Amino acid sequence: MKLNLTISLFALATLSAAAPAVQLPVGLDLDKDPNDMKVNVSLYVMSKCPDARLCENIFGQVLRTESILPKISLSLHYIGALNSSLPLGVDVKHGPTEAYGNAHQLCLYHHLPLTEFWAAVECMNFPSSFPKDIGKAGFTKQCAETVGVDWWGSGVGKCVEGKRGKGKGKKDKKDYRVGKEGRKLLVENIRETEETGITTSCTIEIDSTLVSEGKRTCVVDGGVWKGCDDGHTAADFVRVIDAEWENLKKDTSFNDEAFEDDYTED
Repeated sequence: MKLNLTISLFALATLSAAAPAVQLPVGLDLDKDPNDMKVNVSLYVMSKCPDARLCENIFGQVLRTESILPKISLSLHYIGALNSSLPLGVDVKHGPTEAYGNAHQLCLYHHLPLTEFWAAVECMNFPSSFPKDIGKAGFTKQCAETVGVDWWGSGVGKCVEGKRGKGKGKKDKKDYRVGKEGRKLLVENIRETEETGITTSCTIEIDSTLVSEGKRTCVVDGGVWKGCDDGHTAADFVRVIDAEWENLKKDTSFNDEAFEDDYTED
């Protein structure tokens, strides 16, 4: 299948060039230098979900905003239920092929810098035929290579297709398949999501040191934004992230000064 990606190629290239190709860490590490502190942002999604497509489009704009990338740690959580009787060990809302799509996106996330991962996901979300081709190994490969990913060199190819996938011809490009690593990533990710109790795609959570609940939540359900007290535009998310980042730096600076006061010799 050929994709008409002309419209989005500039945007994808802009995102890929927006920051150094360094994998952003997941989660905050309190032992790190304050300048390395991140605001945790979590997206709970499904690869074939129109609501996930909507919120990922908004977050693409957030990630393109100058100075945001160094301030956040973005994690992806796929919604489903563990079920060992199914081929990939999980049950998902939009059918078995979505499980492959989830696994493929986790392979991309695990092996690529955030900018390249996000560009590939935007490519997968772009076609008017969405979500028909989600989960096909050939489609995932096409999008990865469109945004400049070395399919086998990056490790994504093995994760998506398995060891035996390398060298297969174009006749296999519509196959729904995933390698051993991709299956493991999928099961582990959905297990972690189940533990949170979150079942709605798309749910956005931003860890907070400014609100009493300790997090800010925003949900897209049936195309409707819900519970978004801080707003749901890209500009709103940027404003919240900036505020949390500034407060996080301030808290860290205060703790460092207190530590120095306690341990400074007279």
